[in-house]
Amino acid sequence: MKKLMDIDIADLVPFSKGIIVARKDVTKSGETRISYLTYDVKLERPTISTRGAYLLNKFGENFERIAKQLSDVTYCDAAVLPNKHVAVTYTSGEIGLFNDKGELYWTGDLMYKGAPVSGVAAEGKYLWCTVPDGNCIVRYSPATENIVLRIGGDTSTAFLKPVSLANYDDTLYVCNYRSCKIRTVNLKDFTVSDYKLFEEPVYRYFKTNDRELVELDSGVYML
Repeated sequence: MKKLMDIDIADLVPFSKGIIVARKDVTKSGETRISYLTYDVKLERPTISTRGAYLLNKFGENFERIAKQLSDVTYCDAAVLPNKHVAVTYTSGEIGLFNDKGELYWTGDLMYKGAPVSGVAAEGKYLWCTVPDGNCIVRYSPATENIVLRIGGDTSTAFLKPVSLANYDDTLYVCNYRSCKIRTVNLKDFTVSDYKLFEEPVYRYFKTNDRELVELDSGVYML
């Protein structure tokens, strides 16, 4: 692994050439501000970015309208569905669904057995979400407003505090905070397999520009 940056990260989103980082800066007066960097994984160097570029890659083409309706654009997760609808989730379990014009059409708290959902990834007409306190992931149908499938939970050890997930080529990559492990879920038969094990908690996983990146406790790395 190669360490890319060692800064205070508020959020990461992938883009065509690498990742855009929302960096948390503390001023001399103690005020917290967010600034933005892009990291090109082929050139292996960061450059200054903009809030607009960050929001575009996080929320899609209607990012300006969506951002105006959110109380916090940084500390949330988002997924763009094939129909250009956008799902936004917070660690509290709050979820917002926006249509292809950026209009909010549903919001509420999404829970599984009393535990809030968190990270989100799209799979066709469905959303996959993590349930950190439930040690599971769930498949949610926005059309019916129901959880239609659960993997893990109860006495299962498939996932241990899963905090985020990403969908690449019908495979979910699930980052588990407690086990320091990325596990995969094959969306064709729902088999769960080990993928990567680390020596510290893993928060996010991305594939971008033929590279794999992870965010660990100690920073962002290229695998």
